[in-house]
Amino acid sequence: MGTVTQESADARVDSPDSALVARLLREQAPQLAGQAIRASTASGSSNWVFRLGDEQAVRLPRSEGYAADLLKEVRWLPRLGPAVPVPVPRVEFVGDASEAFPRPWTVVSWLPGDPPADLDSGQQAELASTLGHFLRSLHDVDASRVPAGSERWGYRAGEPVTDAIDEWADYAATQLADLFDPEAVRRAWRLLRDVPPASAPPCWIHTDLSAENLLVRSDGGLAGVIDWGGLGVGDRSVDLLYAWSMFDVPARDLLREAAAADDVTWARARAWAFVGPGLLTIENYRQTMPGRTAKLIAMVTAIAAEVGVRLR
Repeated sequence: MGTVTQESADARVDSPDSALVARLLREQAPQLAGQAIRASTASGSSNWVFRLGDEQAVRLPRSEGYAADLLKEVRWLPRLGPAVPVPVPRVEFVGDASEAFPRPWTVVSWLPGDPPADLDSGQQAELASTLGHFLRSLHDVDASRVPAGSERWGYRAGEPVTDAIDEWADYAATQLADLFDPEAVRRAWRLLRDVPPASAPPCWIHTDLSAENLLVRSDGGLAGVIDWGGLGVGDRSVDLLYAWSMFDVPARDLLREAAAADDVTWARARAWAFVGPGLLTIENYRQTMPGRTAKLIAMVTAIAAEVGVRLR
């Protein structure tokens, strides 16, 4: 068998298909082979996802960086899953890099539920309450013995706003001049940016609790949390960033109460949300993800309105 370079291997998996997944299972997990395999609409920017029967999924990282995130899930989800009140994916098999696929891959349990979309006020309230209780449980898990390294975040570990974030806000204001008044964006950021240091020690954080990574029941209640590749130890405010994109004002208040977020945590979440998943994500995805972009435009507009600034 010839040597496989990373370049040639990556080229072969630009669009993995069911046949490739079937081969991986035959070669490394024959006990799971023979089930129906189909591409999943849940595939995102980090992993290709294939359904395996009715109760499992195969996740294939799109790059080496995402492979590291996948292995982080393998390491920590078995410890965190039992500590939170809603299901998270259960890692059932870890595959090795091979001739067929150049990175590690996993088989995980498939969680029932649907991403939240077009929720009415009652469903928003139910999701906000159950998400808040989930966050309180996650943030209460002891993280004091987690070693330094990729699991610990920089600014997200609790440092004040930095000059780099000021530069990001200024850059985004210029790049999005067709959507927002650049000077209004800069004025809103000046009012948002002066937040105190984090009020609590670093804790376990999911880091990407957007609607795409939440599953809900028909009543809006939280049914599961997926895509833990960004898992880390840092500032709990990071897990509240999407409050302004998913919830109306009453539901945001319920989320804040259920998550036990104090004034400092909430202020930090709002400031980071304005620039991070707000302005910069709009700039990065406005051409490729118009639906998500529309929600984020509404989010930054709502945040600016809270400090008395109209962006348009």
